[in-house]
Amino acid sequence: MPGVVTIGNSAFIARFHVKPERRKEFETKFDALWRQSLDFMNAQANFVFYGWDRANRAFVAIESYKDEEMLKTLRASDVFQEKVGQLMELCQAPMDIELFSGIEGSRAVFDDYPSGISKVHPRVGELGGVFL
Repeated sequence: MPGVVTIGNSAFIARFHVKPERRKEFETKFDALWRQSLDFMNAQANFVFYGWDRANRAFVAIESYKDEEMLKTLRASDVFQEKVGQLMELCQAPMDIELFSGIEGSRAVFDDYPSGISKVHPRVGELGGVFL
């Protein structure tokens, strides 16, 4: 569907629980990551939002992509694993990821990424991603 409404694809909210004393470093690394990926996101994303929660403690990434298979390939890439791993080093708790399926989309995203510890996000010590 053209325009601002996305109903056929999945979306996710990822929350990074950043150590307060590492916030500036996290923001610098994250800023560099999305800026170097801007052409890719402009071509592949339905929408992207980055910011802080109400309590100003969790950094959120809200994203939806046009091609779920492309997203699987991206998550498996060395660059994704390295860069997200570097972000996780600056966190104090696992990243939680909430998935959504569009009202006209496939619910297969929930089978691909079952609840629990993520098998597609990097682990840094005890920290990694957890699908809610």
